[in-house]
Amino acid sequence: MLLSRTRQVLLPLASSSALLSFAPTRNMSSSSSPFPAYLLHAPFLAVQPPNPADGSSAPGQLLQRTLPPAPLYYTHPAPKNPPGTAPPVVSLTPTDPIQGRISTVYRATAPTGEKLVLKYGTDLLALMREAEEVYVNLPAGGLPIPTFWGIFEGKVLEEQTKSLVMVMEDCGEPVQGGFEALTRAERQKLFDALDTFHSIHFQHGSFSPSSIVARPASTPSETVSPLSATTEAPARKLTIVGFSQAEWHLCPGVDSCNELVEARRVLKLDEPVEV
Repeated sequence: MLLSRTRQVLLPLASSSALLSFAPTRNMSSSSSPFPAYLLHAPFLAVQPPNPADGSSAPGQLLQRTLPPAPLYYTHPAPKNPPGTAPPVVSLTPTDPIQGRISTVYRATAPTGEKLVLKYGTDLLALMREAEEVYVNLPAGGLPIPTFWGIFEGKVLEEQTKSLVMVMEDCGEPVQGGFEALTRAERQKLFDALDTFHSIHFQHGSFSPSSIVARPASTPSETVSPLSATTEAPARKLTIVGFSQAEWHLCPGVDSCNELVEARRVLKLDEPVEV
């Protein structure tokens, strides 16, 4: 048993031939909505690594979904696929993986173009705890955190052992230059997000510049930050990541909480506003 605190979903194991029949999945999204509901409901995902430089074919891996489900699972119905439909294929990006505290992080692309990260767990309990206590409990939408697509059993590369793999939205690149590289409005929005986490009894646990990633705000839904009532369109969308040390928290208030007081200091929000 890989999971100690969460009941495992028992699904029929795919035959070895399934690994040989990976094909780009079509019509995965609903015709009435571009939302990729298949990423929430597909019982299996196929992982296809880049082909080696020598032209040989790299073996693909099959991930089997397990609990807990993402909150969005309940608000987006599963697309209809006939029996025998091949599992959706996510293609690994030919970039070096990132070694984190509890996982090795790979980048990938979904069949419908969504950018993903696959967190291959090196600390299974910590990875499951992050999924259960953060991404399953924080409200879906409205908070600057990655979309959580699910937890799977399997491995990303052939040479790895079976583990847990968390599939999430790829929210961009680390912000260069630390908090000093952010505008005051961006720093205020980050603090407001932390304050919101605390109001629903979570603390981040390791808030730092490495916890912030950014990407261009290129879609209509991203032109106005959900953290602020301002109508000024930002040039980029900031997302808070790195919740492996997050925990339940009874916050004593913005002026007494260690994490919020320290965040306000490092974000330099008490300094006079330059005119």
